[in-house]
Amino acid sequence: MSTEEIVKAATSETGGYILAAYRDKATGVLNAANGVNALGALAGIFAQIQARAMLRLGVIQQTETTLVEVSTKSGAVYYSGDAINACLLEGSKDSPSFWMLSAAAAQDPKIGDKVQPLEIARRAAKDVGGPDFGRPKIESRYRVTELPQDAVRTHGPWLLARFLELNLHPLQLMHVFGSVAQSFAAFPAGEISDVRADTPIKRADIVRLYMEAAIPSSKLDLRAVGMAIEWKG
Repeated sequence: MSTEEIVKAATSETGGYILAAYRDKATGVLNAANGVNALGALAGIFAQIQARAMLRLGVIQQTETTLVEVSTKSGAVYYSGDAINACLLEGSKDSPSFWMLSAAAAQDPKIGDKVQPLEIARRAAKDVGGPDFGRPKIESRYRVTELPQDAVRTHGPWLLARFLELNLHPLQLMHVFGSVAQSFAAFPAGEISDVRADTPIKRADIVRLYMEAAIPSSKLDLRAVGMAIEWKG
C-alpha cells in the first residue's frame, strides 16, 4: 500500500475500534464520554511515540529540553519536553499537531480561547505524580468513569501492534489521530441517528476532553503501559 493508503487504513481502523469498544454490546448505545476520553488518551501516548521517532530520525535535534525524563519519589517515570509538545500542541503546516487537527472538531473558530490547551498542559505538569494527575476536568454530567491512563493500557498495545502490521510510518501518527478526532466527534455529539450516545456532548467539550486526556497521557512511561516497542521508521 502507498503511504496515503496506509494512513487511510489506520485512520479507519482506529475510529472503528474506538467506536466498537465503547458501544454497549447489548443495546449499541455509545458511552460518549469514555469514548472521547480514550481517543484523547491514545492520541497523547502516540504523540510521545511520534516524538521519539522524530528524535531518532533527526527531524528534531536532542537538547536538554527536547525529551525530559522525570522520576517521582515513588519511582514512577514520566516524560515531557519540546518534542512531545511539537506533536501534541504546537505542530506546523507540514506536521500538524493533534491539537491543530482535533480542534477542528469543535467547528468553532474561538475554540482555543475556550479550551486553553496550554493551561491544561501547565496543570498536568503540576499534577505529575499526584492523585489528580490524569483526571479530566470536565462537566460531571458527562460521566467519565475510566482514567486516561487505564484507556491507554487497555487499548494502546493492540493499536501499536496493528500500526506496526500496517507499516504505518510513526511520523504519521498525529495525522491519524487528528483525523479520527474530527470524524469521531459526530458520534458522541449525538449527531449520528444510527448510534445513540448515552449523554450527548457539546462539540467544544469533546475537544476539551480530547486534550484533558491527551496531555497527561503523553507523559506516561511506555514501559508502564505495555508499549515499549522500538518503532523503526
